[in-house]
Amino acid sequence: MGVFDVVIARADCPSCGHFQEWRVQYKYGSCWHHEYRLGDRICWFDPPGRPAPLSDDGENVGGLVTVPGFVESGCSKCGLGEGAALWFRDNVVHAIEITLSEGGGEWERLEPPSGWMRFWSRRVAGSANEDRLELSCRGDRWTVAIADGAGGLSGGAAAARSATSVMVALGAEMELDAGGWCERLSQLDRELEAEPRCGETTLVVVQVSRGELWGASVGDSGALLVTPDGPIELTAAQRRKPLVGSGACRPAIIPRQPLSGRLLVATDGLLKYTSLATINALARTGDVKSALEALIQAVTLPSGNLQDDVAVVLGERVG
Repeated sequence: MGVFDVVIARADCPSCGHFQEWRVQYKYGSCWHHEYRLGDRICWFDPPGRPAPLSDDGENVGGLVTVPGFVESGCSKCGLGEGAALWFRDNVVHAIEITLSEGGGEWERLEPPSGWMRFWSRRVAGSANEDRLELSCRGDRWTVAIADGAGGLSGGAAAARSATSVMVALGAEMELDAGGWCERLSQLDRELEAEPRCGETTLVVVQVSRGELWGASVGDSGALLVTPDGPIELTAAQRRKPLVGSGACRPAIIPRQPLSGRLLVATDGLLKYTSLATINALARTGDVKSALEALIQAVTLPSGNLQDDVAVVLGERVG
C-alpha cells in the first residue's frame, strides 16, 4: 500500500458483531504513517497546481468524504473483517465501518462543505530564486508562510526555506494567536542567527480558520485582503528591518479579523513592481488560479523575464 495513515477506532465486526478496536490503513490527505482516532483532524499539504517543491496530495475538498480502507488484522473473535469505509467531515475523522471484503476504489465526496478555503500558489524565479512559500492544512485550519531570503548575504535561500517550513509545520500542529506568532518569529530569529548556513529573510505567516485570519510578519513581503472596496493591507504595520535571522527582528502582529474578499500573501517581487490598485483588480478577476496567473503576468517584462523572484498565494472562501 506504500505510505499510508491509520485510523484507530472501536467498531462492530460485520460477521459476529464483536465490538473491538481496529486499525485501518487508508490513503487520503498527507499520509506519512500518522495515527488518528475519531474526532482527530487529519493533515493536508500543498494545494493543487503548485509548481514548487514538495508533493501534491490531491484536492482538499472538505465536506463529507468517504474513503476506502484496509484492516490490519481481522476480528479477534471470528477472524473475519478485511476492509473498511472511513468518513471524514471537513478533514476530521467522523466515522468508521468494518466490511467483510477488502476496501477498494477511490474516495468520494458525499456532501459539500458549508464553507471552505481554496488556495492557488506559484513561485517563479527572477534570478537566483531565494523566495519560498509553504502551506499546510489540518482539519479546517490553514497556515500560509512566505519568505524572501535577503540578497547580498549568504544563506538567504536557506533561511527562507527553514523559516517557511518551520512555520507551516507549527501551524499544522496548533493554532496560535497573533501574539503567539510574534513570539514564535522572535524565537526563530534567534535560531536562524545561531545557524551558520542560514542568512536572513523576510517572513509572513497567516493562519485561517472558521472564516477568520490572523498572524505576524517581518520585512517587506506582505499580506492583504482584496475586496470590491479596495485592498486592506494586513501587514501595513510591519518593520522592514531587522530581518528574521539577524537576532534582532521585531515582528508585527496581523490582528484576528474576518476574511473578507480574497487573501493574498506575496513577496516584494509582486508587491514592489505593480500598484495595489492593479493587484486588487487582478486578484478579484476570475477564479483564484487565473487571477494568480494574471498577477504574475502583470510583473513580467516584455522579454518574459521578471525583475525579481515572485512567490504568491491567493485564497478564498468557497461553498
